[in-house]
This record gives sequence, structure tokens and C-alpha cells, in this order.
Amino acid sequence: MKIKYAFFIAIIFSGLTTYAQAQAKPTPIYYFNPHWSSDGKKIVFESTKDGKSAIYTINADGSNLNKLTDSQSTNGQPRWSQDGKMIVFYSERDGHLQLYVMNVDGSNQRKLTDGKDLDYLPDFSPKGDFVVFQSRKERSGIAHDIYMIGVDGTNRTRLTDEKNGYTSPKWSPNGKKILFERAVITKKYYRDLSREEMGQMKNSTELFVMDNDGTSFKNLTNNEIEDSTPQWSKNGKTIYFMSKRDGSPNVYAMKADGTKVRKVADGKIVTNPFISPDEKYFAYTKEVDGKWGLYIYEIKSGKERLLIGG
Repeated sequence: MKIKYAFFIAIIFSGLTTYAQAQAKPTPIYYFNPHWSSDGKKIVFESTKDGKSAIYTINADGSNLNKLTDSQSTNGQPRWSQDGKMIVFYSERDGHLQLYVMNVDGSNQRKLTDGKDLDYLPDFSPKGDFVVFQSRKERSGIAHDIYMIGVDGTNRTRLTDEKNGYTSPKWSPNGKKILFERAVITKKYYRDLSREEMGQMKNSTELFVMDNDGTSFKNLTNNEIEDSTPQWSKNGKTIYFMSKRDGSPNVYAMKADGTKVRKVADGKIVTNPFISPDEKYFAYTKEVDGKWGLYIYEIKSGKERLLIGG
């Protein structure tokens, strides 16, 4: 009887231990949205390593990690200015998704946008005097549009027509063009789609450029394949992007006019790849065995190295 009782107690204790272990299972640490400084020496990124998503910088060799924002609220999608003096990012610190700017050491953080819409995915103009970004109403089923705003918070201007989903704007190095992606809608405008129709919509986007005043649209990838996350090379002659045109996601490059498309790297295991200023490396994040990390990939050799996490 004592043996049975002891065995029963052991089973209960084992169950409680397993339950406690399950409850104590650590929350995954994420790393997202890396962006190179214009000199190629540093990378800014967001991570949940200290709690909620915060913004950090790290040297390209993995040294000198600096935390720029606190972890009391979500902060993310950081982008350097061309002169390396400022970083623009989004934050929910006031309970609403808005854009902020700060010095590269994290000082002088100030709100850039202050409205009722959700503002995110910012990018500095080459001179650092304007920021282009995507925005939408705080309601489901509303399309994104592309806006620009002065770095002093004035002159907010809508550049697109509220008829489709316009996202991921990137300013060209010469400041004359804006690169972006647009949802492929064939029957009616995005804003007129029902919830059911949106659920049945193909997950397809195309890449476009427009003048920096919102005119002269040009379709660079005229197909029904998912082409996304476009970015300029430093000299503006090449555009890098992700595409599933071969059936799985890969990193591609093309000329700025959309011609001479070529595969650059295997993109099946990477997230948020961003080309270095010298076009020799990608900074990206990926998950391995449930652990996220920030990596550097050398295009010529095909070798990668872990900077942080993993």
C-alpha cells in the first residue's frame, strides 16, 4: 500500500514538474528589420531580447551592441539617415502607432507624426529633410497609402490614390524617385473589396516606382507573382527584392528600369534581407531550431555568420 501511495505521489509530482516547466518555457527572442548605415560599419535593428521590441545598433563585426530605446513600449522598423546622424522608427509609446526620430545614440527622441492613422515603414530622403512612409486608417480592410512628411513634422502629404494597397516605400539615392510595392487587384479597388473577397484575394504584389511627388507610376515587375520588400543599391542603378517567381522565395536583383532580373541568393530561410552599401553582403534575420538571430551573408562566397542571437 505504501509503495502504491509513493508511486501515486511520484506521478503527481512529475506532472506538476512538467506543468511548471511548460509554464516556465521562455518566450522566443526575435530579431527583425536590419538596416545598414551608409558607411557599412553599423547595423540598426529591432529585437525583443530585453522584453518588448526595442531598437539597437551593432557593429558589422558583431561588437559594440547599443540599446537606443526602452522596452516599456514597442519600437521598431528603424532606418538610418544618409548622413548617419538620425534614425527614424515607429513606436507605440503613446498607445498609437506613430513615427519618431532620434539621434543615433538614442538621444533627443521626438514624435514625427501625430494623427489618428497608423504610420509605419519609414524611410529618409537622401538629404534627411523628409520621410516617406506607409499609413492606413485604424480599421481593418482599409488600404495602405504612401505619405511623406517633413523631418520637422510639417507638410504631411499623401502621394497615392487610396485605391490599392501601397507599401514599403524607399527613396531613391538621388531623391527623385520612390520605390514601393502594390497589391495586385484586378476587378475593383482595394477599398471596395468585401471581407470575403479580401480573404480570397491572391497574395500577389508588384514593384513600382514613382516620382517623389506621387506622379509618373511605372510598373517594374508586371506579373502576378509575389515580388516584395524592394530596396535600392547605394548608387541607385540596381533594385534588390524578394520574389517567389521560381516557386519559393529568393533574393533577386534587377536594373532600376526593371530589366535584367537575376537571382542573387537563396531566400527560403531568411527574413528582412537588406543589402550592404558595397553590395557584397546581406544583413537578415532567420529562425534556426526555434531561435532567431541576426546574420550577415556574403554573396560571393555564400557564407553566413551570426552577429547576435541564434
